[in-house]
Amino acid sequence: MKVMMKTMQKATEHKQRIVAINGVLGFWKHPRNDGWWIYNGQSPVSNCIVIILDDDVEIHNVSVHGSKNRNQGHGTAMIANVKQAFPEHHIWVNTGECSRGFWEKMVERGHIDSIENEYWWPCWDTTCHTCHPTRKTGKRRDFSW
Repeated sequence: MKVMMKTMQKATEHKQRIVAINGVLGFWKHPRNDGWWIYNGQSPVSNCIVIILDDDVEIHNVSVHGSKNRNQGHGTAMIANVKQAFPEHHIWVNTGECSRGFWEKMVERGHIDSIENEYWWPCWDTTCHTCHPTRKTGKRRDFSW
C-alpha cells in the first residue's frame, strides 16, 4: 500500500525529523527499529508506537499521560489520527484485559480493524488489579502515572 511521507520540520535535539504520513504530522522514526514509528502528534498528552509491516499496522505502547487526561477522548483522537495516516492498512493491537474495553470501542468506531489476542493477557503495570488480581506477596510496585 502506498504511504505518502513528507518531512515537515527538523528536530534539533535528536537530529531526527518530524514526518507527516498521509497528511498526519507527528511521526518520528524509531531510533532502533526499521518500520517502527513513534507517533507524538498528541504530545504531551498521549503517544504510541506504530509498527508498519506490508499491509498491516500494529499500534503498540499506547499511553495517555496523567490521570486527569484519561477518559477525555485523547486516546480516541490519537488512534483516529493513526487510522487517517494509514487508511488502507489493516490496523490491529494486542491488549491487556484492563484496556480491552477501549480497544473494543475503537473497533466499533472503525478506528482499528482487529484485536488480535483473544486470550487473557495481563498488562505490564503490576499495580493493575484487573490484569494482576493476585500477587503471591500481596505487594505491588509503586507505579505513578
